[in-house]
Order: sequence, then C-alpha cells, then structure tokens
Amino acid sequence: MLSISAVATSFVAARAGQSTHRAAEAGFATARASVAGERIDVRGAPFFPVMLIDQCSPGEISHGRALGINLVLNESCPGSGAQAQLDQIQQSALAVLPIATRGARGNGLVGWTFPDEPEGNGWTPERLARTYPFRRGSSDGLLSFVTTGAGFYPTPTSHATIPKGEYAKFARLADVAGFDLYPLSHCNTDLSVVYKAQRAFDAFAGRMPTFQWIETGPIKPTYCGGFAMTPAELRAEVWLAIAGGARGIGYFTHTWSPGHRAFDVLPSLQHEMSRINSLIAALRPALTGTTVASGVNSSAVKVLARTAGNTTYLVAVNTERSPITAQMHVPRFANGVVRAFGEKRTVSASSGRINDYFVPLGVHIYVQSR
Repeated sequence: MLSISAVATSFVAARAGQSTHRAAEAGFATARASVAGERIDVRGAPFFPVMLIDQCSPGEISHGRALGINLVLNESCPGSGAQAQLDQIQQSALAVLPIATRGARGNGLVGWTFPDEPEGNGWTPERLARTYPFRRGSSDGLLSFVTTGAGFYPTPTSHATIPKGEYAKFARLADVAGFDLYPLSHCNTDLSVVYKAQRAFDAFAGRMPTFQWIETGPIKPTYCGGFAMTPAELRAEVWLAIAGGARGIGYFTHTWSPGHRAFDVLPSLQHEMSRINSLIAALRPALTGTTVASGVNSSAVKVLARTAGNTTYLVAVNTERSPITAQMHVPRFANGVVRAFGEKRTVSASSGRINDYFVPLGVHIYVQSR
C-alpha cells in the first residue's frame, strides 16, 4: 500500500500551489498549452492533468484545488458564462471550457471540450467537426478535449452502440481524448478492465495524450444497488488507468441521489484522492516521461515503466482481490537498489528483475536513478 509522510505531503502541496500560482501569472491570453507526442505541455513544461468535470461554483472549485485538482473541465454550467467560469477557475487551477463558447480568454485557459459522450447524444464525428471546426494541432496555445463512453470495449455489462471505428474518429477530432468506464457502477468488480480499456483506447486513438475518468462511487442509487466504493478500489482504478497509458486522469464526482450534486464523495475517498493526487504531483516526471520496456510474470499485475532524465520509474498494480507475489522486469534497471516510492523501503534488482509482494489491489511505484 502506498504511503507518504506528512512532511512530504506538505512539500508536494506547497509545490503544487506554487505551480498553480505560476500558471495564473498575468500577461498571457491563454495558458499556452500544446501537445508533444503523447504529452501535454503547459507554458513549456510537462503537465499531467488531474481533473474534475462541471464544477460550476467557487466553493466547488476551491474544494477541488484543496484535494490536488489542477484542471477543471466544464462541459456544462447552465447560467454561467464562459468568461465568468474562467475567472473563477483560474484563481486556483487551469480550465477547459465548452467549445461552443470560445470567446473567453485568460492565463488559466488550456482549451475547449467537445460535448460529453457525443456518440450517445446524437452526434456523429462528421457533424461534430462541422459544428465546431476547431483545428487539431493548432498553435494558438489552446487544446481541444473530447470524452466518449466505453462502448469500444464491450464487457459482460455493456456493449457497443456504434462501430468501434467511430470512437477512433471522435478521439482524433481532438488534441486530447478520453473516456469513461466506471466498472463498479456497472457491477463489474474486475478492475483489470480499467487497464485493458485504456490500452484499447490508446491503440485506436494513436499517438496523442489520452485520459480516463475514474468513478468515485455510485452515480445513482440504482447503479449496482448503490455499492460502497473503497479507497483501495479508487486507488487501484487511478493507477491502472495510468499503467494502461493514460496521460491524465479525472474524477467523476457527480451523483443524483435523488437530487444532483456536483461533488458527492465520501470523506474516506476524498482523503484517498488527496493522497493519490499528492503522489501524482511528486511523480510528474515519471507520468510525463518516455515509456520504456517492462514486463511481469503474472497476468494479475499490470505494469508501466517510464524514464525521465537519468531516472527509471515503474508503476505496478495488483488487479486481484487477493495477495500475490510477482517478479517484474525492466531492462533499464541496473543491478542494485530500487526504491519503493513513498514506502520507506527498497527492493533489490538483478538482471533488471525485482520481486515484491502485493496486498489485494495493491500499488507499488519503484524508482531508480543512475
């Protein structure tokens, strides 16, 4: 299980606050966002978005920032104009606003989002492109985002409603593309689908930054009987999306039970969100770095290795609800000590291989610098 000391948490939070302050410095009409291969850059620095969607009040935005959110993606805030939303958000985070209202400008503006889940709301890729002709790859400092559903990855509880190729067309309309899966809300306790769906999405999206929305509990009481999500499940979903290739993650915090609430998350899950987001901030070089070869001797454990500078990182997640010991292989690991990040312990690498024990749904992140 990942842990981080109070001192380290405070340090990361302070650094995150400094980054947000710099992002909100005056003098620019946008946040100067761009894409470099699979990576998002903001003001020339690699950026890993940690998002909330449709947080339309100052209190919601401020609460998100306190949990480590660095980007608010507002697809729909009825009664609130785009410039007013941006003015609120950029006080503490970066912003993506509806593509239909592109008049807003400000130093916290990252770009625009197409309508949410367009394939289920009457859109085709062609009609969406005609209606909102925002050119992908523009050099104006603004990016386009799109979120689809997960019909491209059929499960026992879901199926495709449009051809898989249409999802690829939707993804490629934007600079940054993502999807929502929410396995627990669909009574699927096999969280390996988070990793597998991310890999499938990346395969047809091509070389571009992708992200995944992560559930934070039942969206409605009818969703799988109103299950109680655990911190371990939330943690596993986040890191499985990242291990699958996501270059950003978002938390879907909305519920309708019975009335709508934009942020309805149990205190225990909010605490876990804060811990996860602190780790993500501390691991930004790994999460925005270059993917390198990695493997594991267990199908239950999913891994991803990346490098940044002279440091190699490995994310490893146990998808099973039982403990397991696994051997992981990263050819770039040199013989000797590998640090288990945030755990105050090390493991030993030999011929690029390390062995470790995982608790149910356990997550380990390994770091070695040369």
